[in-house]
Order: sequence, then C-alpha cells, then structure tokens
Amino acid sequence: MTALIGFPTLRLIRYSMRALQLNGLAPSEWLYISSGI
Repeated sequence: MTALIGFPTLRLIRYSMRALQLNGLAPSEWLYISSGI
C-alpha cells in the first residue's frame, strides 16, 4: 500500500491493538488476553 506512493514498507511494528497495549512485551513473548478486549 505504501509502495504505491513511493514509500515501500521495510518494517511494520504494532504497538497497540484497540485497548491492548504491547509495552514491555519482548519479541516472541506472548500473554493471555480475555475475550472481552
């Protein structure tokens, strides 16, 4: 999508998804979340 306007995406990092914050979560680390999020 960004390559179409001349800016190829080299790396995409997600910091949050809705109310879920990924602060302090190391690469390959995971956590349980409730279905209410």
